[in-house]
Amino acid sequence: MDDARLMRAGLLVNPRAGKSSGKGLALVDKLRSDKTISVKVLERFEQLPQFLDDLASEGVTDLFISSGDGTIHAIQSELAERRPFATLPRLSLLSHGTTNLTAADLGFRQRNIQAQADFIKTLQPTDLRHRPTVRAVNPKDGRPRHGMILGAGAVSEATYFCQQAYNDKGFKGNPAILATLAGAVAKALFTTARAGDNTRFDRPYEISVDADGRPVATGQQLFYFSTTLEKLALGTRPFWGGKTGAIRSTIIAYPPPSIARWLIPVMYGSETRKSPANAISFCSADLAVRTSARIVIDGEFFDAPATEALRVETGPVFTYICG
Repeated sequence: MDDARLMRAGLLVNPRAGKSSGKGLALVDKLRSDKTISVKVLERFEQLPQFLDDLASEGVTDLFISSGDGTIHAIQSELAERRPFATLPRLSLLSHGTTNLTAADLGFRQRNIQAQADFIKTLQPTDLRHRPTVRAVNPKDGRPRHGMILGAGAVSEATYFCQQAYNDKGFKGNPAILATLAGAVAKALFTTARAGDNTRFDRPYEISVDADGRPVATGQQLFYFSTTLEKLALGTRPFWGGKTGAIRSTIIAYPPPSIARWLIPVMYGSETRKSPANAISFCSADLAVRTSARIVIDGEFFDAPATEALRVETGPVFTYICG
């Protein structure tokens, strides 16, 4: 794939991304006349497997994705599990969706549609990044999933609330995430938690986690998450202690530490930051997660298996074209 003569660009557009923002279709219009570029518009999600088969048969090596996190997650899962391409294509994530957490770290830097079209036509990347997925091996429904952020507890509940309260009403991106966080912090600071109050994110969740075969947390947690990204929403880096493994995980036990004291250090501190006593951050190659709480991976929700731990492991390494 180092020989430019062998390169072929493909564009896969979810036209409903970003509440039908029109960005993906505008890009299609600029590329429609170029027969050296394979273009697919995903009118129905059921088309995705066939479209990926078509792109593979057309010799696509560099796949540009106009979508949000949910479509990226679905594409990565198809590519990794079904392997329609003999060699995984390089991916370029175009931030055209309602939520673009993966693209915030690994996305294509240029937001201008004409600049994106010009790049796709010339296909001369200078900024390539390599990152494995987080693979959920055995969800309750039996469908393995690949994504970049997997979590449970307050992480999944806040994501669900953000989608329902803001994203579904057209309020998207970092402003929606910030509004969700601000509301949760205000409630935690100024109101008293009551037993069984499921309107709060800061409540106890039964979550037990083993990492690389050793127990690291058991009992009631505020949240757990695992990621292979270098930064998350709002530029946060809520992990510390050095990157010694493919998957970074952070767990904060319940009851949580003082929000006023620890919110900023936990979200934005350095690798050597001081952390609250009931918070841990570590790296591993795989995990086993036991919980009845719903789990989120890149904005999509699923349940852990009822009678065994959810197995989480390091997925294949994808190459991302960022500029």
